Amino acid sequence: MSDRLDLSNSKLVAIMDAQLELARLGPAFGALMDCAAAKAMQLTGADGSVIELVEGSEVVYRAAQGLAEAQLGLRMQIKGSLSGQVLTARQAATCNDSEIDERVNREACRRVGLRSMAILPLLFGDQAGGVLKLAWREPRPFDQDEVAIGQSIANMTAAMMYHASQEGGNVLQRKVTQDPATGLPNRSSFYEQLRVKVDDAIARGGHVGVMVARVRSQRREVMVELAKRLARECREGDVLGRLGVDEFGMILSVAGRRSVIQSQVLRFRQAVSSEPVSLPDGEKIDPVMHVGSALYPDDGQAISELLAVARALG
Repeated sequence: MSDRLDLSNSKLVAIMDAQLELARLGPAFGALMDCAAAKAMQLTGADGSVIELVEGSEVVYRAAQGLAEAQLGLRMQIKGSLSGQVLTARQAATCNDSEIDERVNREACRRVGLRSMAILPLLFGDQAGGVLKLAWREPRPFDQDEVAIGQSIANMTAAMMYHASQEGGNVLQRKVTQDPATGLPNRSSFYEQLRVKVDDAIARGGHVGVMVARVRSQRREVMVELAKRLARECREGDVLGRLGVDEFGMILSVAGRRSVIQSQVLRFRQAVSSEPVSLPDGEKIDPVMHVGSALYPDDGQAISELLAVARALG
């Protein structure tokens, strides 16, 4: 009994620490959702986690960790899904084994590589605005407080997003898809748009060029200035996004050949390093940016493969 009590106390402290970390992120909803998904996965021992937000008749994967990371930016129909049932009932649901559970899309589960999952509603007042999904590779019972722990993280995340939902759908949409410092598409929005571009290339037999730029400095002022410089170099149809604290991503509208991408890499690199960045205190920083690129379908079929190649070459 004492071991069980100690374990419960330990979990409670860990949940409180996670909630405090979420609170510190404030209105940076992209980072908030990433952190919530990561903490929920860690505290429950899940192999993957996703935060899906409702947009019309669909849910969009706005944060993804572990085995679900490759699904970031994915859109799925609400109707006919277990997530849809959770959204309607506003109550958690579990699936012990996706191979025998008639409520789930078995083929979709196989593609992700999951066998069991817990889905917790994100409650915005009297409505569910999304779900937190926890996934495991193997079938399993849910007997280690996984649902209660996941719901506590879901509740904290939803509470912090609820105020923006009251300001209107456009406000919440902007906050969950934009980087607050630069105004660029955030990681999930960038992945979503890259997924659309790749799907279009598959349909028409075309190409997609991707660049990933890592900046040595993580100073907010530097990243904001470099975002402006990169944006000035973008052509019509290009997509520039902020993928992380020190990382930008670009989807190139002109990418028929690798030589075309390489010339654009050079142009972006020159634009960034053209002059020092002046900080408010008078300090000047010479920006250093490492840029890598990838070409669909030559370097990979999935967006996760393309970005991995671009990062490796940078």
